[in-house]
Amino acid sequence: MKRGLSFLGLVALMSILNLKLPLQCWAQQSTTLVAAKSDAEFDAEDNVNTTLWLAAGGILGLAGNLPLGVVAMGGAYVYQPVPPAERLLGKPADYVSIYTDAYKARARRLQLGAAAKGALGGSAAFCLLGVLKIRPWADFVFW
Repeated sequence: MKRGLSFLGLVALMSILNLKLPLQCWAQQSTTLVAAKSDAEFDAEDNVNTTLWLAAGGILGLAGNLPLGVVAMGGAYVYQPVPPAERLLGKPADYVSIYTDAYKARARRLQLGAAAKGALGGSAAFCLLGVLKIRPWADFVFW
């Protein structure tokens, strides 16, 4: 059976459309996921209280040198803040999933970095006060 030129043209057109359409959908989905990740990281930087984690690491580092500072860093690693729900209303499920994962990861990095800086600073102050034989915290220890 002979096929005409119009049939071969339609087959070629359908083949091109079948190849192009999934790529367009994937590109659109990819930009949505990149937007979700960047939105989550931006919101995490706004919402995480790095001063709190810096102070927690510094106080614990000053109270007991680096081992207690590591406790603050462990708390910063374990605690995962919940992303704001109003940012996720009306969004597709894949957006919510990527946003939540990216938010928690960025928040954890920020908290851990601040707690580590505080622990190192508090430990340095602890060592400095020990070298200078200044012990202002001895009045507060009851053992």
